[in-house]
Amino acid sequence: YETFRRNFLADLAKPGIEERRYQHHEFSAHYGVPDALLRASLVSWDADRLIAIRCWDGERLRPCGEWKKSCDMFLSDGGYIWIRLLPAGAALVEGSTPTGSAST
Repeated sequence: YETFRRNFLADLAKPGIEERRYQHHEFSAHYGVPDALLRASLVSWDADRLIAIRCWDGERLRPCGEWKKSCDMFLSDGGYIWIRLLPAGAALVEGSTPTGSAST
């Protein structure tokens, strides 16, 4: 789990677009984790303020915390989610290397 979290956050920290749009099942296949674990992890990391997740509700991009049930969020808009790395997530990335040791 920690390796998955570290790698996921490190990928979000790569230079490019500030907020990225993905289908959640793409992440599941890419990181080799079950989709249910991935979705639960994303919701948890959003609650921990490591990332911000938003999904289209038919009218607007709605933040994760505004959905009555997180499972509905992942079923909307063909499974697309918008993800942005927050400062706490970036700090975790900066504090570790791919092996998990402190950076020098």
